Amino acid sequence: MESLNNNIVKPTLNPATPGLILASLLLWGWQTEYIFYAVSMGILLELPLFIKWRFDFSDKDINQLADLSGILFFIVTVYAFVNYSFQGIYKILELTPFVLFLLMLAQCYGVQNGIKTSALFISIRRLGKNAGADILYKINIGMPYVFMCLISASSGNKSSDLFFALCAAIIAWLLLTQKTRHFSNITWFAVMVCVILFSYLTQAGLQQLQNKSEAFLLGLFQRYGWSSTHPDHTATSIGSLGRLKLSDRIVFRVKAKKQSSVPTYFREAAYSTYKLGSWRNPKVEFDVISKTPNQNTWRINNEGNNFGFVDVAIYLQDQSAIIPVPDSINTLSGKDLIQVETNTYGATRIEARAGWINYRLGYADHDFVDAKPSAEELDIPLNYKSDFEKIATELELYTKTPVAIIASVQRYFKDNFYYSIAQNQRYTRGQYLTRFLFTDKKGHCEYFATATALLLREAGIPTRYTIGYSVQEYSNWQGMYIVRARHAHSWLKYFLDGKWHNLDTTPSTWAPLEAADRTLLEPLMDLLSWLRYKVTKSDIESHETETNNWMLWLLIPLGAYLAWRFYTKQRVDQNNNGAAILHTYNRMGIDSPLYPFLKQLEQASATRQPGETLLGWIKRILPATKATQYYTLANLHNRYRFHPASDKQQDKQLIQASVDALK
Repeated sequence: MESLNNNIVKPTLNPATPGLILASLLLWGWQTEYIFYAVSMGILLELPLFIKWRFDFSDKDINQLADLSGILFFIVTVYAFVNYSFQGIYKILELTPFVLFLLMLAQCYGVQNGIKTSALFISIRRLGKNAGADILYKINIGMPYVFMCLISASSGNKSSDLFFALCAAIIAWLLLTQKTRHFSNITWFAVMVCVILFSYLTQAGLQQLQNKSEAFLLGLFQRYGWSSTHPDHTATSIGSLGRLKLSDRIVFRVKAKKQSSVPTYFREAAYSTYKLGSWRNPKVEFDVISKTPNQNTWRINNEGNNFGFVDVAIYLQDQSAIIPVPDSINTLSGKDLIQVETNTYGATRIEARAGWINYRLGYADHDFVDAKPSAEELDIPLNYKSDFEKIATELELYTKTPVAIIASVQRYFKDNFYYSIAQNQRYTRGQYLTRFLFTDKKGHCEYFATATALLLREAGIPTRYTIGYSVQEYSNWQGMYIVRARHAHSWLKYFLDGKWHNLDTTPSTWAPLEAADRTLLEPLMDLLSWLRYKVTKSDIESHETETNNWMLWLLIPLGAYLAWRFYTKQRVDQNNNGAAILHTYNRMGIDSPLYPFLKQLEQASATRQPGETLLGWIKRILPATKATQYYTLANLHNRYRFHPASDKQQDKQLIQASVDALK
């Protein structure tokens, strides 16, 4: 049985070439802006090449580190998808080198110079002593870690030709160490240049195809307005906010010196025309706001002074985005802002760096003066015209004053409707507003705002449909308001006495009802979100003198504990430090005893041709009866030279014995 196990082919991997791990980590750190961590991690992982002591980790220690890495990966995965939705996969890739770092430390500083498969796979661990040699063996995870760092680097923000060149250089470096001697350096270099050039042209072509495809599809969706929900577009569909209300993800944070001074509504955009289940605007241009000289401040409203300030921290997916602001916005300032623009429908767009940014809002004691209404603000779709005429007649709105109309409409929705987020999927040709008004009489904010806006238009009052967020949840332990995706809200504006007024007919029970459906993981996700918000230096207190460096002190206890565990492990001194360690990274098999014997054979027979296999050469120069004596020797040599699972010491002895026998 023992001899049978020795013949089992065990997959394995050669260790990474010295310096390769550091290079891949530096590329990852540069791409993801974790360069400080990348340098530190790379030095720690390359340092064992120059020191001669090692730690004698037990299988239990390695298993615990592997389990800890698995737990960290699970936490990172949950956090990424909760906070970044489908784009969380990029955040997972970005953080993976951190997750696997502990296992790499254990491998580099352990005497075994590898990780058993039982540590990586719980199914093998559960087999215990029943695990056979075909599934229980050691592998070196250095090469997989290098490739993982390269993949993680691709999730960074610097997608440039320089990144491609550096990535290609690292891969070429890796392949160069695996080059066989059958290829000359010139041939290998020429082939590598051709492959890299072809790869560059291919990825450039695919990127252009992707950009054009995305532009075409986005233009198509925007044209028909059925699925566009971004406030920077000209349409938003009924039901888009309803889907957001199923998420507990924190969208932005608001802080003020006085808790009671924070405005309730933060709008993103307003819309004028309702057609086919979507609110739309005519295409309007944004006006660039001039920055105050010598200050990073933009004045939005030129007719008032600041009544108070609030600080907002928000995550931007792109460099240009609509931001939520109160109606009474007066000034906008922040070191992260590059340009500020507004349009006639009250949307505020900024250009800033992507990622977490913060800005300070100065607000006045009165609302910002929006553009006066046009004929579009009185338009009602023909398929709903008779429905709102019926309600207006029932409420006698045609004979009332504007103030009385507003009061009657508010009372009508308060007394006859109730809030519900559960709605059937809308269809653009369906009369879902009719069902809301006369059959279901329940819905979420989009239904209330749309129905109210059209009913007031029937009574002769111009209205606009507005989307944004309701600021209502205060976190005592964070000391600020947190605004979640479920706080996305819609209301309307009506024009009376020369200015626009907010009106919200959605029942006030909507916020408690949605909060009651929050997930059990919400406290954990809030904690992770807060830690990330602090560590990334996005603290909205950055307008003041307080810094966030204190968060780094949380890493000291963990580092001290790991250092103590490493120090208390038995350290093993390794002789011939530099030569012995570096020898493990050389190509194995070049010292085969067969090489001197082959030189003698070449002198006596015929020279081996470039690229000719050993077996093919022997078959060519020797008679068939004599060549068979060399086949076993050639197979042993090939196994020793190329097979990753070869027992080098044993195979070398067998080769030497066979050579002596032939001599």
